[in-house]
Amino acid sequence: MTPDLHTPGGVLLALAPETVLVAWAMVVLLVLAWRHGDEADQAFVGRLASLGPLLTGAVLAWLWATVPEPVAGSHMVALDGFRFAAGAIVLVTAFGTIVLAVRFLERQRLIAPEFFVLVLFATCGMMLLAGASDLVMLFLGLELMSVPVYVLAAFDRYRRSSAEAGVKYFLMGAFSSGFLLYGIALVFGATGETNLVAIGRQLAAHGMNTMAGIGLGMLLIAFFFKVAAVPFNMWAPDVYDGAPTPVTGFMATGIKAAAFVALVRVLQQAFPTATDLWQPIVALLAIGTILVGNTVALAQRSLKRMLAYSSMSHAGYLLVAVWANTTLGATAVLVYLLAYAITTLAAFAVFVSIERVGSRTVLIDDLEGLFSVRPWVATSMGVLMLSLLGFPGTFGFIGKWYLIQACLADGQVVLPIAVVVGSAISAGYYLPVIMEMTMKPTRSEQSHRQVAFSRAAKAIVGVAVVANLVFGLWPTKPIELAEAGARALVRQVQPLAGR
Repeated sequence: MTPDLHTPGGVLLALAPETVLVAWAMVVLLVLAWRHGDEADQAFVGRLASLGPLLTGAVLAWLWATVPEPVAGSHMVALDGFRFAAGAIVLVTAFGTIVLAVRFLERQRLIAPEFFVLVLFATCGMMLLAGASDLVMLFLGLELMSVPVYVLAAFDRYRRSSAEAGVKYFLMGAFSSGFLLYGIALVFGATGETNLVAIGRQLAAHGMNTMAGIGLGMLLIAFFFKVAAVPFNMWAPDVYDGAPTPVTGFMATGIKAAAFVALVRVLQQAFPTATDLWQPIVALLAIGTILVGNTVALAQRSLKRMLAYSSMSHAGYLLVAVWANTTLGATAVLVYLLAYAITTLAAFAVFVSIERVGSRTVLIDDLEGLFSVRPWVATSMGVLMLSLLGFPGTFGFIGKWYLIQACLADGQVVLPIAVVVGSAISAGYYLPVIMEMTMKPTRSEQSHRQVAFSRAAKAIVGVAVVANLVFGLWPTKPIELAEAGARALVRQVQPLAGR
């Protein structure tokens, strides 16, 4: 069954996952108004909210099976495998964030169940952003995603650094939104269209003009702010470090996934004939982000701040796949996002479990001797660090392999070299984490006794470790799904790009 997106019923069917998620968020909000009391009420609201991504995922899977082929035409929202695959990644990060936050809020003595409603609304914005095929819908999804996260970043009202994180993210977010709106206005003025495919048709027929070129530049700046690409990364370290730990994981995974998927769709559908204009920019920023993110991460002793700079370097790796502008490049984006999302989310699950109540930071040195006290925790963290490094046998290696393959297929050599060099540099801060846990003795007999894993955190870490090892050796299924989504995206613009 193919929905008719020119009818209200067809549009409602196309937006069924987002509709279910918003409806569930409203249910949680009503329950919150009724049960807004102690920690038990907050835990109940959290468990109820965690059902939202699961229900939405079921609807998304049904829609994916119902619409196996992309729906062509000028519509506000895309109906193709690329959107569905991206939505699945976003829902995985949202579910993990909610279940981790239940225990985190309890340990930090934060009675604030509205946290879960904000996560649900932000997730809805991410899904709209990832599925937008029109610049107006793109802006609506971006704002619906950003506004709740502004509040989430400043959610720990007992810490000044959290308030600082919220203010900085709000200011940078408003700044990037201004660039996005200005870019939309210029592109509309140059083409008379806001639909991505229609913009691509206009530019293919009449060529790029100055106004469209400036508009494209403004759009790129807005996206580069969101993904924290160099030199638009000045906000990321302080915001990631100051925000509550589950929120940091949510920002590093869900927001990054939605923003990169939207960036790929904009460039491949609206500007496939302008690759000579934007590919050099993307390549330059990819190299700069990889080198700066990895180099600065070497100097970090705070585990959370190290993961923040690590997240920046991974944005650089993803920009390498964006540069390719091919089916293989779009496939690499999805594969890398999936590998990065499950690995990073699990790493933050470990961080949440070892973080002390009211602590300001956890140093890498604080992990000394963890293997002798909590061997499975140290082993799991070691696998996750190796995956982020891109070590063979892990899912992270498969993701980086696809990045390199996408560039080499287009005759690009410099970007693959940057990926390899960046990965070599990253060994200087990923491997010391493993060494601290396994090769050094504990400081005292009471070391690491405060480590407290909830069942949800154990499940997240366990699933992530197994997925990393299984997909690292047999990645056929996720690659097939990513390829199907990428083909659906590129098929809609082949006549425009001449590919």
